[in-house]
This record gives sequence, structure tokens and C-alpha cells, in this order.
Amino acid sequence: MFQAAVPMAEKSNVWIDFDGTISRQDVLDELINRFATNESWKLVEQRWQAGLIGSRECLSQELAIIEVAPRELESFLDQIQLDPGIYDLLDLLKQLKVPVTILSDGIDRFIRRILARHGLKHIPVRANRIVHRRNALRLACPFSTDQCRSAAAHCKCSSIQALQNVKSQSIYIGDGRSDLCPARTAAVVFAKGALAKALTKEHIAYYPYITLKDVAAALQSVWQPKVAAI
Repeated sequence: MFQAAVPMAEKSNVWIDFDGTISRQDVLDELINRFATNESWKLVEQRWQAGLIGSRECLSQELAIIEVAPRELESFLDQIQLDPGIYDLLDLLKQLKVPVTILSDGIDRFIRRILARHGLKHIPVRANRIVHRRNALRLACPFSTDQCRSAAAHCKCSSIQALQNVKSQSIYIGDGRSDLCPARTAAVVFAKGALAKALTKEHIAYYPYITLKDVAAALQSVWQPKVAAI
């Protein structure tokens, strides 16, 4: 399958998913597995996987059955590990002044705590929010839209339209179903997991990767070919 040429660094804007892409685990999946009060979330998840509901409805119903104390939640979040390749990728983007933003269908408070613990609190994040009262969680979706074709909690396509420099081209990095819509319109996509399978099914070209170190190496080979060859 033909793969699009990577745009020059000065004309690129990088968008990256968090759960399963930057983080090794899907934070919300792990949270639900550990703190759900019953197993009704399994049917909700099946309906989402089948495309019967969007992620906004899915997450709202799943978070509604979670009971977790604030300290328990903090302890849980502090156990989440990152793909070590994120440091290589961010160093390259910083060096070449390529804008990067995390676009997540997860929870911004969770993501920011995890990033801060790993010394990465400077990265811009756009994600869903929660209200945590006593032991209950309620989803808030400031970046959802009625026009979202995926009925997502966070419409990533709308976020890109709102944030992107009109003169730049998108490079998208992801692994899941929530990444499919923005990946369809990106100039270049790095994909693994469910996203790679979906793009293959739709005959959309992408660059496969295993870790973010692979993504950093691929971009460096284009943007800094002499350095990458050493």
C-alpha cells in the first residue's frame, strides 16, 4: 500500500493519542476493571465495539458504575507506565520546533497526573474531564460536538480543526478506534493495534510501529537523515 511522504518538519503538526499510545496500558480500561461495582460495563463495551453507541455514551455509562476514593485513584494513576520512546519523540519534536498536542478520549486530569510524574507536564493535552465527588465519577465532555460522526466523547477531528495552523500538515499517531476519524484526514499516520486494523480494512495507508521509538526513528530519518544514519 502506498505510504504518503512525511512533510517537512517546519510544515508539520503532530497529534498523538494517549491511552495505549503514550501509556502502555489503557488507563480507563484498567480503571474500570479494578473499580467497577458490577460487570454491566462488559455489555456497554460490546455495544461500543460493535459501533452501536459512541464513546461518549459508553464512557458515561462505564464511569457511572465506578466507586473509587480520591487516594485510591491517585495510587492507581501513579502505577501507569509510559512507552519509553515518548522521550525520544518529544526530544526530536522540541529540537525541530514541531508542535505536538495530545488528543485523548480519556480524562485530562488522569493524563496530566501521569505525565507530571514522568516529567512531561509541559505537553499540551486536550481530553475529556471528570467530576469526582466522594467516590463517584461523572464524565464531562467539553470537546464533544453534535456533528461528530463517531458520537465520540472527544471529537478529535474538531479539535484538530480548532488548533491546527492552516499552513501545516497533520501527522497522527495512535492505536485505537477513537483515532480512526482524525487518521482518515491526516497527511501521515503512524498506527498499531485496532487503528492499524481499521485503516487496513479501509485501504488507508499508514506507517506501522511497535513503540514510539520506532516513530521517532522514522521521523528522524526524514528530517535529519545524516544524524539518523550515524
